[in-house]
Order: sequence, then structure tokens, then C-alpha cells
Amino acid sequence: MYRKEETRRTARSLAPDGPVKVIKTSTMVENFNNPVALKVAEIKTKLTDSAPLPTVVINEKTMNFRMDNRTLWTRYALGMINFSVAAYGGMASTENIADNLKKAAAACGDYLYPYYGLTAARKVGDLLSVILINGQKVVEELRLGRDINAYEIIWDKQINELAKYLNELNPAHWPVDLFDEMFINLTALWVDDFKARLKGDFVADSIALDNILKVAVSGVPNHTQRGYTSIADRISRGIIAQFPLDFTE
Repeated sequence: MYRKEETRRTARSLAPDGPVKVIKTSTMVENFNNPVALKVAEIKTKLTDSAPLPTVVINEKTMNFRMDNRTLWTRYALGMINFSVAAYGGMASTENIADNLKKAAAACGDYLYPYYGLTAARKVGDLLSVILINGQKVVEELRLGRDINAYEIIWDKQINELAKYLNELNPAHWPVDLFDEMFINLTALWVDDFKARLKGDFVADSIALDNILKVAVSGVPNHTQRGYTSIADRISRGIIAQFPLDFTE
């Protein structure tokens, strides 16, 4: 069992020219060049004895579904960075950006609505929103030169609540430990970027941004057996695997 404090330390020990070294969970390894077919026979939800059982669900519909989610998670992950830019620059748009963060969180929750219902969509949106609100406090504390350990502890609790709820919705494909680790890495990378911007370290800022997008949006192709999927793809692929008949053409 990994320890959260160790994960946060690991997230900050990135090689400037190497791949992200933050994700250790073995279940994240995927071969993007040879996608594993989703075996519908293994999925219990929404299947009946008389229903046709396709062997794979890889088509234009699933690809568009995944790309839509990547767009939502780009807004979510980079919205926090936009807030730090406005806050550290003393811009008047900070309040508007904070409002956009709430909308980005709600949009990520709404993505789940057709499959899990309105209550679940709103709850996931709310849980994502409180993570962003805590991030705004971290931005301010760093600006004032204060310690953020207490806020990192709050983040860990918020993340665990989110991970447990996602697991309730999709136990087979959204493991608690996996989402715990993914979001801990995302928030740790946010902090890396906040600190880089405060110092005016544009190299560190660029590295942090690249890694944020990898963890939240694009993942890393498994060219060397060390790749991993992203938060966005894990969510979309989990839905496709749980409700395969919704994606047949």
C-alpha cells in the first residue's frame, strides 16, 4: 500500500527531460498502440441473456466520447493554473476565473449524468469543486509565504472521498487507490506550478504544465512498458466498459 505523503514527494521529483515519475499503480499500465478490447461478457451491467454481446467496443462513438472528456479535463486541470496566474498577477479577473472553475467542475460531473443520474453527476461535480476551492487557498498561502501542509491534508481527505464515491459508481473499473493516487499527483503538480510561477522559473513552470496535462488529460503511451492512462481516459473507458451496449454502432 502506497503512502500519500510519499506520493506527494514523488510527484515533485520529476526528471526535466524524462517521463512523469508520479504514477506507480500497476493497473494504470496500458498499451496505447494495441488497445485491449473490452470484453462485454465480463460486464454485468445492462446486459441480458438475450442481448447481443459484441466482443469489442472500439469505434468512432467511443473515440468521440473519450475526446469530449479530455476537453472537459483540460479545462479543469488548467483552470487552476489560470487562477494562480491571475492571483499572482493581481488581475481583476481572478473572481471570474474562480467562477469558471466551478463551472469546469460541474461540467466534469455532468459528463456522468446519462449513465449514473443527476444526483451522482452533481455530487461528483461538488467533490471536484471543493478540491479546486482548496487549491485557491493554497495559491494564496504560497503567495504569503506560508506552509501549506494543512491544506495538503485537506486535499488528501477530499480526494479520498471523491475516489470512494467514484468506486461506488463503477467498482470494477474505478479503484479507490488508483483515483487517490491520480488526484494526489495532480494536486502536487499544481503546487509545483504555483511555486514555479512565484519564482519566475519558466523552465519548471513548463515541466509542471506538461506533467499536469499528462496526468489529467493525455496520459503517456506505453512505448517502454511504463506508460499510464490519464484521469480523463480512465473515467471515459470505465463508463464504456460498464455500459458497452450504449456505445455499439
